[in-house]
Amino acid sequence: MRNILIIFISLLFFTCQKEDIAINSPVNETDEHPNICYVPEQGDRNFVYYDNGERWLIGGNAEEEDFNITNWTLEEGYIKYGLGRETFKALTEPKFISKEAYPHTIQPDEKVLVVYGGLSETKVYTIDMLEAHEVINDEINGEPIVVMYCPLADFFAVYHREYCGAVLTFGVSGYTYYQCDVQEGKDGFILWDRNTESLWWPLIHKGVSGKMLDQSMTPYHSAKWEVTTYGQIAQGFSDFVLLKPGQDIDFEGAWRASLSQEVDCN
Repeated sequence: MRNILIIFISLLFFTCQKEDIAINSPVNETDEHPNICYVPEQGDRNFVYYDNGERWLIGGNAEEEDFNITNWTLEEGYIKYGLGRETFKALTEPKFISKEAYPHTIQPDEKVLVVYGGLSETKVYTIDMLEAHEVINDEINGEPIVVMYCPLADFFAVYHREYCGAVLTFGVSGYTYYQCDVQEGKDGFILWDRNTESLWWPLIHKGVSGKMLDQSMTPYHSAKWEVTTYGQIAQGFSDFVLLKPGQDIDFEGAWRASLSQEVDCN
C-alpha cells in the first residue's frame, strides 16, 4: 500500500512539473506565425473621430477637409503621419518644357520616370519633381493618367484615371499606411480622389473608403513607361519634354468647379 502511495505521489509531482513547464515556457508566436503583423504602440489615434454615427479621418484644419471613412477597410493602428491633404501638392495641369529650357543640370545617372509618347512627345519626370508633388494628374496620347511616386516605399506607378464614367483627379491625403505582407511592410501614401473624396491605397491598387471602396486601380501599360536614368533617355531620344519645376496648384477651392462629371459605379 505504501509503495502504491509513493508511486501515486511521484506521478502527481511529475505531472505538475510538466504543466509548470508548459505554462512558464515562452512561446515565440512570430516564429510560429511569421505573417502576423502586430500593431505598434503609437499612443492616442486622435486623427479619427465619430460624429452622428459616422467615422471621420481628419484631413486638415477645416472640418470640410475631413474624410468620411465609415466604410473603410484599413486598420487604424497602421496609419501614420496625418499631415493633412495637399501637404504635397499634386499637379492637375502639369506643364512641360524642353531639355534646352530646363533650368537645372540633370546628371546622367539621375533616376527619372519616363512615359513613352508613341504618337506624341515622350514625357520625363525627374525624381526631385516627383518628390515635390508625389502625384501628377496628366495625360498621354489623349489618355488621362496619374503618375505617382512615394519616397517612403520607393514606389513608382502609373495608372489610368478613368473610372465609372469619369476622369478622376488624385491628390495626397497626408497619411501613410503599411501592412507587413505588402511591399515588405513599407509605409505607402494614402491618396484621395477629388471627385468622390474616396481614399485609395496604391500599394494594393484599390480604393479603401467611400464611393470608390474596392474599386481596382488600372495600371497603365507597363511597356509604355519605366524608371531609368536621364542619361539613357538623353542618348536614346531626341523628342522628349520634362516636367517643369516650380509649378503650383490652386487648393483654395477653384479646382472643384472643373469636377462636373458624374461618377456612377453601379
